[in-house]
Amino acid sequence: MFEIQADPDGRVHLKGRLDAAAADQAQQVFRGMNGPVIVECSGLDYISSAGISVIMEAYKRLSSAGHSLRFELVTPRVKNVFVYAGLDRLLGIT
Repeated sequence: MFEIQADPDGRVHLKGRLDAAAADQAQQVFRGMNGPVIVECSGLDYISSAGISVIMEAYKRLSSAGHSLRFELVTPRVKNVFVYAGLDRLLGIT
């Protein structure tokens, strides 16, 4: 199960599993974001390569427009995925 909620202030809340089954839903939400984005990940249990692809597309689009994409309250399991992929140095992860 996956849930995503975007607030008008540019904050996105992720919950559940961001995998291939949820990638299209997440991609739609991130494509609608047009400014600095903060992704709150305290409820994100899992992210697959499909989820990372969604994140990277959003990062590239936002950074090319001069905006940031930051991650907050990342669970240790998800943070390990970012670290293993080398994305912890690219993305703002706290």
